[in-house]
Amino acid sequence: MSDGHSNYGPLAIQIEVEFLDRLSEPVREGKARSVSEIIRTALARFDFSKVLVVHPAQLVISVRLPARIRQALRKTARAKHTSVGHLVRIASEAYLPLLEAQTAGQLEMPIEVPAAPELRPARRRKRRRPARARTKKRAAVRAKRRPMTKKRKG
Repeated sequence: MSDGHSNYGPLAIQIEVEFLDRLSEPVREGKARSVSEIIRTALARFDFSKVLVVHPAQLVISVRLPARIRQALRKTARAKHTSVGHLVRIASEAYLPLLEAQTAGQLEMPIEVPAAPELRPARRRKRRRPARARTKKRAAVRAKRRPMTKKRKG
């Protein structure tokens, strides 16, 4: 019985190198003809109705960074074919053990953090009127601008 490969179309998927090596083992051992055959058979046998896909909870955060660091992150992300977020996670995960080791011997002791010299005091913001007062005022201004028109009888 022929597989009829002529009607099979390519599907590009991204997989880890280790997983591809694992899929290639049966081919090297003569247990399967190709990695594609293994994947086709696995997909034909698998019951997708029982799949539970779990996505880890994520948040979008904003971090203030100097322009030179932002530029370096973007340049590195392009060169390494990854995202800026991935680079931030890698750097942060490498730094956390150092930070934890630094504070490991200090049980409930205050940590003095010297003030960074480049930080400026926060500016005071003007107090804004509540939203309702602003919209009423805007509506009044708009009403004054509109010319009076006659209502048409319908």
